[in-house]
Amino acid sequence: MLISSRFWANSILLLVTLIWGATFTLTKSALTKIPVFPYLTMRFLLATLVMSVLVFWDRDRMKSLHNFKLWMTGTSLGVLLFLGYALQTLGLQTIDPAVSAFLTGLSVILVPIMAIFVLRQQSQWRTWIAAVIAAVGLGFLNGIHQLGHFSIGTVETLACAVFLAMQIVAVDKWAIGYDSISLTTIELLIVTLLSFVMSVHDGLSGFRQGTSGIVLIAVIVNGLLGTAFAYWAQLRFQRLTSASYVAVIFTMEPVFAAGIAFIAYHEMMGISALLGGALIVASMLLADAVPNT
Repeated sequence: MLISSRFWANSILLLVTLIWGATFTLTKSALTKIPVFPYLTMRFLLATLVMSVLVFWDRDRMKSLHNFKLWMTGTSLGVLLFLGYALQTLGLQTIDPAVSAFLTGLSVILVPIMAIFVLRQQSQWRTWIAAVIAAVGLGFLNGIHQLGHFSIGTVETLACAVFLAMQIVAVDKWAIGYDSISLTTIELLIVTLLSFVMSVHDGLSGFRQGTSGIVLIAVIVNGLLGTAFAYWAQLRFQRLTSASYVAVIFTMEPVFAAGIAFIAYHEMMGISALLGGALIVASMLLADAVPNT
């Protein structure tokens, strides 16, 4: 029996989420040594360089860079992605990481809503229920009791969720018809440039910490796997599934992060976290209701 293209697409995107969850602790350690925007500049620069090699290796891809619409699409996706990363980082200055993870995960609710207006798509009832279950699961996993503390970081992180949801929907609307490697390269280049601009605004001294061992490891691992591969995979495989289901898949990131922390660092998971993880997994199984093709 042949395995459907939709199954492969969902599996690759789940692998991307596993990579993000696995590198969460690595990123967190690196950010104790280097400011956020220099780190993001280095991470996205490495990813951009790797993707650029693949572009310039192929004549057809090189020719595609003369396409103005390709640049407009890649720039738009890059701006949305940068805003998501930047606002999440700013929000972390005033709210706990657990609250940040929950608020960011609310994009799982926003994607089906945006898809109705932007893509003219009516999400299946299973997707709506799955999105709500995933949001509740994120609350249990990250500590919903912490949401009582309101600060500007709450607003910034909610805005982050909006922009990340917009990026997922925008991929569905704009990415079809373009070479995924060329488009990913432009998207990552834009994030690199915007991160560098913010680094200059904060002072370039932050780059001096970039030679630290843990920072270099985080940049290499996240640049190659968590950025270059991850966002190429999104642009390449999301077109074979749906924006709403991709949002549900991405809620698995904190589940993987918690599981890997338990295995590698023996960090204990409470009943609430286990329940939250189970709800998120259940939401994925419920959401995948579109017939395989």
